[in-house]
Amino acid sequence: MSDPMNRPTDSRPPPPPQEPPPGERKSASPLVWLLLLIALLAVGWYFYSQRGAVEPPVEPAEPIGEPADIGDGTPPPPASEREDAARPPASTATPPADRPADPIERVEPDYPVAALRAQEEGTVLLRVQVDAQGNPGDVEIARSSRSRELDRAARDAVRRWRFSPALENGQAVASTVEVPIDFRMDAQ
Repeated sequence: MSDPMNRPTDSRPPPPPQEPPPGERKSASPLVWLLLLIALLAVGWYFYSQRGAVEPPVEPAEPIGEPADIGDGTPPPPASEREDAARPPASTATPPADRPADPIERVEPDYPVAALRAQEEGTVLLRVQVDAQGNPGDVEIARSSRSRELDRAARDAVRRWRFSPALENGQAVASTVEVPIDFRMDAQ
């Protein structure tokens, strides 16, 4: 018997789907990949938000502005020698003193709002190129606070500082100094 469209009628069921050959892989549904991506993002966000408190770097032994903080590695002279150095010399034939650059006008950095919210604290150690006029040039991070916001705020503030330039043989010269900047929430 044939149908009006001249197709043979077949009462057999259609063949079952064939498995791909062993060398080919089945492709996963795009929905499965999307769910996997969302799960990975959720796990990454969880670990990022749960990161532990970062141990602050070691603070300098002396406050900013003392000779040992300039970064030349030499300890300050004893108090008796400093008093002797403060007196004018007996003869005027002594050569002029050499000294490193020293900050004379400081701009305190603003505590970044994002760092306050995240309760981030730390010390940023900056390496500053000071020209012969006492202006800061290149300011780079020598030791990070491990907070991008704190590092940026410290760098921006030190760029607005003014220094007394370093002296060599009585002449102002360009030099490099290291300056620590502390960020503490209890100071806010």
